[in-house]
Amino acid sequence: MPMTVDYFANAVDPRVREWFYLGFSGEGRRASMISRLFNVQSSEFANEKVDGLGGIPSSGWNFEDSGRMQEAEPVMGYEETFNHHEFARKISAERKLVDDNRVQKLLDASGLVGDSAFRVREKAGANVFINAFSSATSTTLDDYGTDTTGPDAVALCSTAHPTSPIDSTSLVNEGTLALSATNVATTRQLHMAQTDMQGDLLNVMPDEILVPPELEDTLLTIVRSQLDPISANNAVNPQAGRFQPLVWHYLTDATAWFMMDSGLRRQSLRWYDRVPLEVGAPVVDAVGTMAVTWPAYMRFSLGWTDFRWIYGMNG
Repeated sequence: MPMTVDYFANAVDPRVREWFYLGFSGEGRRASMISRLFNVQSSEFANEKVDGLGGIPSSGWNFEDSGRMQEAEPVMGYEETFNHHEFARKISAERKLVDDNRVQKLLDASGLVGDSAFRVREKAGANVFINAFSSATSTTLDDYGTDTTGPDAVALCSTAHPTSPIDSTSLVNEGTLALSATNVATTRQLHMAQTDMQGDLLNVMPDEILVPPELEDTLLTIVRSQLDPISANNAVNPQAGRFQPLVWHYLTDATAWFMMDSGLRRQSLRWYDRVPLEVGAPVVDAVGTMAVTWPAYMRFSLGWTDFRWIYGMNG
């Protein structure tokens, strides 16, 4: 019985899928930073809307004097809408690949498409930090569907964050200090001085520093040296053990670095997978060219609901 194009498609389909997902998994290479940095969630809707809430004031708790409890009234924050964007690619092959014993070429190409899908997601996530100091408008999206500004219509790291929708007083989470032990200490104090929407001091505890590969060695020296790396007197290094060093090879600014509170980050930095990456069933070309196509598709959104989890230095 001669091999039909449908038979060819079904015969190689399992191997095409296997190689695609092997390429996507990045096995043996750098692990994805998406799940490490983002609060990854599924979604069943066209978009996800998150209503921001401010802090509850620390005043008003004195029951002894008044004899009655006061109502806790958080300030309404900004609403953020996560609109899911579509990403798709296809890979095609002709029946003659089987006849000419070139199936491996198809499998190699499938692995490369999977790897490309992996990089699309990484670049989309990294663009949150690449665009952290951007002054673009809130309606501007980059090539990966990433908003360049947050719910307050300001870049992620800025000197002009409004305190709340009803308080335009500016808050700052941006600076220009280069990465050094001294500047890490300074930035830590600035970050811990951050206030909530009520103007109360937040319990910010910076415990992570994210850098591009160019700053990796500098960061490791700062956060892992038990003794002061810039002193010859065996002085204690107070930054040792305070921070988890994070390096993302998709960051493109060789001098920018970011201090983060991991707890607040998990609350604010979000990723929604509306449709996780999938490879569709093979489709035979209807016009009789003996070609088969495998569609790859994913749909996701990402962004942040508040800025107080991060302090960026555009060094």
